[in-house]
Amino acid sequence: MNIASEIILASSSQRRLKLLKKIGIKPEKVIKPEVDEKSTISKITIKAKDLAYRKAKFVQEHYKIKNKYIIAADTIVYRSGFVFEKAENKNEVLEYLKKLSGKKHYVYGGICIISPNNKILKRVVITEVFFKKLCSYDFNDNELLFEGVGKAGGYAIQGKGSVLVKKIKGSFYNVVGLSIFELNNMLLGLGWKKS
Repeated sequence: MNIASEIILASSSQRRLKLLKKIGIKPEKVIKPEVDEKSTISKITIKAKDLAYRKAKFVQEHYKIKNKYIIAADTIVYRSGFVFEKAENKNEVLEYLKKLSGKKHYVYGGICIISPNNKILKRVVITEVFFKKLCSYDFNDNELLFEGVGKAGGYAIQGKGSVLVKKIKGSFYNVVGLSIFELNNMLLGLGWKKS
């Protein structure tokens, strides 16, 4: 049996699915976890890991999954005490971009894996992202604004949002939605072997 097929992705994110495929993982199932992403946890590193854990646990329990690797992730964009949730519309994207213009922010990527023998691993990956000083051209770019809808922070670094980013420190793929380097290490640590 191909052990790579024994992976369940607890996410509705197409970006995360594409990142898994980059390292040769084609999940057996992709299941959207239905968890309340509002959290009372104030420490961002704990919050990111907790949300990823709750997503993985939801899928395991509600779909009665056994003997599989369940992968879940969560992305939090943070700056100066403010969490940039998924932008709900173009106006919110614009508001976010104005707040991030010319400044540094942090992307916290929580990852949780539940192994076939029910061992749980949780990690958080932190990436520093430096935005250029944005101008009126950026704020009036409809393609850029529409792309940011539904994204934490209101931008997609792998898309047109790349023109906003002056530099990063840390994992690029963490900003996209999942650090594949960290994920691969976690899977190997849990005894996963790709056949």
